[in-house]
Amino acid sequence: MKSITDTTTLETIHGAKRPIVVKFEARWCNPCKAMKPLLDDIEKQLYGKVDFYVADVEQCMNAAQLYRVNQIPALVAIDKGVVTATRIGAGSKAEILQWIKTAIPGAKE
Repeated sequence: MKSITDTTTLETIHGAKRPIVVKFEARWCNPCKAMKPLLDDIEKQLYGKVDFYVADVEQCMNAAQLYRVNQIPALVAIDKGVVTATRIGAGSKAEILQWIKTAIPGAKE
């Protein structure tokens, strides 16, 4: 997953060629850490269909506020610059994958 910051968020999202999922996290958040390997696997599985980014809420306060993230971990699905869904909290790989496929119909295999 590529990292984004407050200064790169909007240009990254508006310039995206594919739908994206942004994971909002913090270094001290254990559920955030637990989700990393799951999202890495999902990113590989959906390679070429969805781009994945990570935003540390302590470094991306404006982005977290813009996307109304007030709990972490949070996933925000964005297609063509528009938020299609938000998910709060950790989950299993299957749950997260199903959420992405529902939020971004083009992500279906």
